[in-house]
Amino acid sequence: MFHLGPGLSATLYALLLAVLLVFPFVVDEYNLFLTVDVLIAALFAMSYNLVLGQAGLLSFGHAAFYGLGAYSVALVQMHLGWSIEFGLLVAPLVSGAFALAIGFFCVRVSGMYFAMLTLAFSQLIFAIIAGWYSFTGGDNGAPVTPPDYLFDTTNFYYLALGVVTAGIVLIRLIVSSPFGAALAAIRENPERARFIGLNIKLYQLAAFAISGALTGVAGALQASFHQMAFPSLLFWPMSAEPVLMTLAGGIQTFFGPAVGAAVFTVLNFFVASYTEYPLFVFGLVVLPLVLFLPHGVVGTLFSRTGRAKPAPRPAAKPASREARP
Repeated sequence: MFHLGPGLSATLYALLLAVLLVFPFVVDEYNLFLTVDVLIAALFAMSYNLVLGQAGLLSFGHAAFYGLGAYSVALVQMHLGWSIEFGLLVAPLVSGAFALAIGFFCVRVSGMYFAMLTLAFSQLIFAIIAGWYSFTGGDNGAPVTPPDYLFDTTNFYYLALGVVTAGIVLIRLIVSSPFGAALAAIRENPERARFIGLNIKLYQLAAFAISGALTGVAGALQASFHQMAFPSLLFWPMSAEPVLMTLAGGIQTFFGPAVGAAVFTVLNFFVASYTEYPLFVFGLVVLPLVLFLPHGVVGTLFSRTGRAKPAPRPAAKPASREARP
């Protein structure tokens, strides 16, 4: 991934956080509402990029974990009477458990087979949620009633900002840890990673489970903010959203997916007023970005300004020796 110097990174992060803290005082409620959606989408995209950008796994099934997080908040409130705050704690446990179970089977294959298998599991969970009327409400969805103080958009903004910031910090710690370095090594050269003793399937499974758990947090925030969990959150077009966000922002950058999420959310917000196919419009936007800015918006900006350099890649694989008679 592209990296900034530690001093510059800390300065930029602090400046961004300071801007977000005072943001409710400089914008109206309409734009603040949109900003909450951007924050949720940013966590969704950055959680997904832990699998795609860091581990090199293309998943088409993350909508399942996003929707499971949303339904976790709704169902614990509907059936147990628990508050949203407890639901936000339950959501990553439920989504992470499902991601662990699904990943156990999916990491046994690779490439497009992995992508298709994640999609198949995702659609299976969607069918169960959409058809289980007695428990989930079926295609009518499940309502979420926030406490009185969260009906205020500013209060929910600060809740979302705190949760999303904590999630991003956790992702940063994972990416910068030996575990993250091992994932990068597996992504770049699986054969060499296996040769030095890394258990590839175990590392990929762990990354998939962590990504699913964090995606569940984003889904829980989404349902809490919009006061409803719908089966459409688990449908396959939702799995395309983090892929497009990540491609637009930059797979090999840390904050690239968040930038792509902001572009996608804002564009979707306005395009949805004029067409029923916002994903199609965003696809038309992403296509030239992928063709002419292969590193994404953030990656291209960093590479052209020279303020960041790509992380060093492992040395080329040595030529294989010929078998001796």
